[in-house]
Amino acid sequence: MSTLLIIRPMVSRFVIILTIALIPALLLMSYNTWHDFSAEKQKIRNEAFQFAEKVIKQQQNKIQYTKSILFQLAQESALRHPEDPDCSIFVARVQRMNPLFTNIGVPMANGDLLCNALPLQQAVNVVDRAYFRNTIENGVFSMGRFQHDRATDLASMNFSVPVYGNDNRIIAAAVAVISLEWWSRQLTDDFFPKDGAAFIVDGDAGVIASHYGVAKAKENLALIMTEALPEEQGVYEMTSVDDIPYLVAYKPMFSEQGTANASVIIALPLNSAYANAYAKLEQNILTLLFSFITLSTVMFWGLRVKIITPIYQLLDNAKGFISAHFEHGYTVKSESVNVNKSRYDNELSDLSEHFNLVIAEQKKQQQELKKLVYLDQLTQLPNRYSLLASIENRLSQDHSPFALVLIDLDNFGVLNDRFGHEIGDAILIEIANRLTVLCREYEEVSRWCGDEFVLILPYSKRGLLENRIHYILDSICKPIQIGEITHACQARCGVVISQECKIKDGSKLMHFADLAVEKTGDNQTYQISYFKPEMETAGHELFELEVELRQAISRDELRLHYQPIINLKTGKYGLAEALIRWQHPTLGLVQPLQFIELAEKTGLIINIGRWVVCEAIRQLAQWSADDRIEIDEVAVNLSPIQLQDNGLIQVIEEALTQHGVTPEQLTLEITESVLLDGGDHALDKIAQFRTMGIKIALDDFGTGYSSLSYLSRITLDKIKIDRSFINEIGHARDDILIETIMTMSHNMNLAVVAEGIETPSQLSFLQQHNCEYGQGYYFSKPLAAQAITTFFEKIK
Repeated sequence: MSTLLIIRPMVSRFVIILTIALIPALLLMSYNTWHDFSAEKQKIRNEAFQFAEKVIKQQQNKIQYTKSILFQLAQESALRHPEDPDCSIFVARVQRMNPLFTNIGVPMANGDLLCNALPLQQAVNVVDRAYFRNTIENGVFSMGRFQHDRATDLASMNFSVPVYGNDNRIIAAAVAVISLEWWSRQLTDDFFPKDGAAFIVDGDAGVIASHYGVAKAKENLALIMTEALPEEQGVYEMTSVDDIPYLVAYKPMFSEQGTANASVIIALPLNSAYANAYAKLEQNILTLLFSFITLSTVMFWGLRVKIITPIYQLLDNAKGFISAHFEHGYTVKSESVNVNKSRYDNELSDLSEHFNLVIAEQKKQQQELKKLVYLDQLTQLPNRYSLLASIENRLSQDHSPFALVLIDLDNFGVLNDRFGHEIGDAILIEIANRLTVLCREYEEVSRWCGDEFVLILPYSKRGLLENRIHYILDSICKPIQIGEITHACQARCGVVISQECKIKDGSKLMHFADLAVEKTGDNQTYQISYFKPEMETAGHELFELEVELRQAISRDELRLHYQPIINLKTGKYGLAEALIRWQHPTLGLVQPLQFIELAEKTGLIINIGRWVVCEAIRQLAQWSADDRIEIDEVAVNLSPIQLQDNGLIQVIEEALTQHGVTPEQLTLEITESVLLDGGDHALDKIAQFRTMGIKIALDDFGTGYSSLSYLSRITLDKIKIDRSFINEIGHARDDILIETIMTMSHNMNLAVVAEGIETPSQLSFLQQHNCEYGQGYYFSKPLAAQAITTFFEKIK
């Protein structure tokens, strides 16, 4: 088979593709090679220019040194009298100490040179020298032009500074003469290519210094520089008289001083200068060719082993797979193809056709999978994932306002428990069918989870939306017949208006709908609640409050206040009701209405309730030991959830024993909701308390619905008439109702406690009808434990 691979059509296609694919790589490698060559040439040009700059820097350093020496010399007192022979002796000594200087002189302001380091053969006057006049007239450091020194007969350059007399007037100039021979020596101090040339020239292109020596330099420079000096510094390519290309670096020396015009010229033969660059270029070209050949070979054999051969194998396998699994959609193409033609003439087309069949089947499976992922399997409605995607899609586009309506079926768990999940599922399916039928164009319905459904409805006006929601809820809350069972659902509905929420998060909108549902009431066929921003704020505050409430016991922030209860027959306060408070570190004293419901929802009421009972028993024991306080019985409210606390009885027993309090001194107050929600379990727990000797009082009597049916099943000690009845004393119908409750209670040997007494008329009415106990602000508000002592001291 490996031999056939070379001549098969697909192989030639891959060879063409491989060639095309390698062209960019070849171009890139060629570009990099040329770029490296250009960079190497530029490096050489830069090095030539840097050498010129180095020469200039060295010369400028020498000039700066000369300037410094001359200024120091001008301060010497010997120079203030140039006519004195001691001046010549002094400057001669200075010149010998500085071999850079060939001569030092001090010409007078009129130009006469009387003081000089070297003996003068004849009188010299330098008044015609421009550098000297500049120093005398302007009092500055000056540089002369290149010249022959009259004293030394050498090519030189003069530098001068002013010399001041005692009256601060310029009387002379200190002049240093530097021979230009040291410039030529300077050019040979550093390494320099043997075939290169270095020159220092003046403004007239005269050679001042050269590594050849000045005598041969003019001839050599004329051979190399066939053109005038460049106008700007830089690196140039020039051809000499004998047709040799040169690389020439040119840079002026004193462009800043402006008093002397000199330039540095560095000349290198191009062949010599670029020798390394050409060698590297040749090496890189050979490397490029070798890399291209090697890469092509490796890639071709890689394609052959890793792609071409597997594709042919895949084609064979695909044909076998298709023929085995897709007989209904597959026709063997070889029947219509010339038998003399290679069966691989159109390999990729065959393979594409086979895979199209596989892809079609895969798409079909993806559709089925999508149904599983985005469709609720029970109701066949879109599920929560599909709903969130739809909401996100609406929010991400310029959509019309819409309302998100979350419908929550009430007590659906009870329905499942009573009739079984099959009935519950059937009801959910029926509700889903009703919602589907009710759904109009541009409306969507989904199942969120459990017994919750979600509608997306267009929104224009609040009134129209409410009418639409009422119509839908009316329809789904109609009785449903499942076999012999008929059930009418009750529903709560939370509504979120998209344009009222400045967010683009579908999950957040659903959270808002949940918050709205929580704010709906109970005991109605259905109720609608619209989301308001304060609901979210309240939710955050409630969460923070829950976190703090969990730590309230350990931080000793809970308090008990006690409201005295008077015996209306004896006038004594032998009983007090314990009422919990929360001394919050920042909110102050928090009333129970603000946190008890939260404690019940989160289960924190269990530990809080235990603490309340134990603290009330402890406080009662403390009062019993105080002769000033009459209280010998304490009443504690019991939450319905506390009756589910299996450890509560043991906690109470241990507290009573620890503090020496008898069970008869403790009264547990329960509400009608305890009897309604707790069922037989609650009745059994109350019976255990009674067996211990603990008294039981029925609190808030008359506010429930089914209290009377339980009175015959439990044993009570007291009935507490709710304050809502006491507030209505004076109205005939309410007076009759209160009389009836007290008469019934007395006939059942139950004592009556009236809550919320605030006026003398209320007290008088209750005393006339033999009410045993009274409680309310008329007698005392709830007091902290330490304030109870003060209360009893005042009433005595």
